[in-house]
Amino acid sequence: MKEQAIAFDFDGALVSSGFDKAMHINYSAFAACWQTGYRCFLHPDDLNRDISAMFRAFRRYPGAPRFEQLSAITNSIITGRPEAVTNPAEFGVSEQLQQEYSKVRETYDRIYSSLNSVAADKYWKPFPSAKKTIAHLAQKYDLYIASGVVQDILEKDFDHHGFDRSLFCGIKGSNPAGGSDKADILKWIKSRGYKEILFAADSSRDLEYARKAGVKFFRIIRDADFPRLLHALENGMPDENQPWDYTQEEMDYIRRKILYPMQQLVQGKPLTAVEITDWFNSEPLPDSVA
Repeated sequence: MKEQAIAFDFDGALVSSGFDKAMHINYSAFAACWQTGYRCFLHPDDLNRDISAMFRAFRRYPGAPRFEQLSAITNSIITGRPEAVTNPAEFGVSEQLQQEYSKVRETYDRIYSSLNSVAADKYWKPFPSAKKTIAHLAQKYDLYIASGVVQDILEKDFDHHGFDRSLFCGIKGSNPAGGSDKADILKWIKSRGYKEILFAADSSRDLEYARKAGVKFFRIIRDADFPRLLHALENGMPDENQPWDYTQEEMDYIRRKILYPMQQLVQGKPLTAVEITDWFNSEPLPDSVA
């Protein structure tokens, strides 16, 4: 056991997924409501109204467990409150709709997982510098994965992308219910007795997880951040503490990309997971993350 440890998030930090997760989350939440009794809260003649409601919640919960994100988005659509809840009764809906929320969760989980699976196979690739950086860091630090991806999917994707398991002391993901917290994983790593721990991840919510666990944080969103990390480590473990949000350009991009499959869905012409992911990846990313 080494004196210091570095934990990496997976999607977005080691594997470049652009804004796919953001688009998958919002489209899947809308589709889950549309395909259940929660359709009554949507506005098919004014989809931008629903997108704005979803965005208010999503921007508060990037990098959170999938069902926490879903509850916040659903709550924002129904009540205008962009806050996650633990019980659908907090939506203020009928008992029948409270019971049907389990179907919303199941539908959301199925669509979201399907989109992620297609994108992971077809579009998501490790950052060019990721594996080389990991091999270098493993000589001095104990390395871990601390991800919100469900454990079995995380391990499958980890192997699919050709990462070397022998370089990691632990590969930790979410529980099957999709409700575990990255902070809990970081606390478990901390409990092993390291002098210092750094969490390298891509979302502002990940910064919150690092603070909650009492570990340091470094943001990775592009390949250039890997040499930046190596350079920073020359002077000790860095600790970035400035939160951030999506830019207007980024939110406009995400809005434009999810609007079309939503339009097709409400018109009775739903796109397949492959068609949706192809559409999401049909144009360059904004300069901020390209």
